[in-house]
Amino acid sequence: MNITSAPSRMSGFSLIEVMIAVVLVSVGLLGMALLQSTALRTGQSSSDRTTATMLTYQLLDMVRANRRQAASYNLISAADFTAAGDGRTGACAPNAVPPSPQWQSDRETWVCSARRSLPEAQGSVRVTAANVPAGAGGAPTAGQITVTISWLDNRVTQTRETFVVTTGL
Repeated sequence: MNITSAPSRMSGFSLIEVMIAVVLVSVGLLGMALLQSTALRTGQSSSDRTTATMLTYQLLDMVRANRRQAASYNLISAADFTAAGDGRTGACAPNAVPPSPQWQSDRETWVCSARRSLPEAQGSVRVTAANVPAGAGGAPTAGQITVTISWLDNRVTQTRETFVVTTGL
């Protein structure tokens, strides 16, 4: 019976090969972590833009539903957002009584929703050429409305983002 002896040189990985493999895997994992954090930041920024779009169209629908007081929506300004505070106290408190004219109730609803949903939200409304004839029988004339909403996008650009929509009434 012939027994062969083991080769004198063992084959396997050297310490340098293992260290190179660990460095390559580490660089790959760090790249994936950076990619994940960037995706989360841009995803939140995209969510804020979607919220701003929905809030803008919500106000447009409110104005169209209340055409008789359309010109009063001009009074919505950045000062309303400052007065609303954080969107949870004062006029935005859960138990706050809504104001009497419909446009003021719409204003508070919109401002409070924006302050709750977007960081440091501000906005304004501009209604042009919307006239309501005197008397109960006349229909209001068509006009244009511009809704502007801005917020602090501190996740990606560290600047204020602004969304503006101009449309007919």
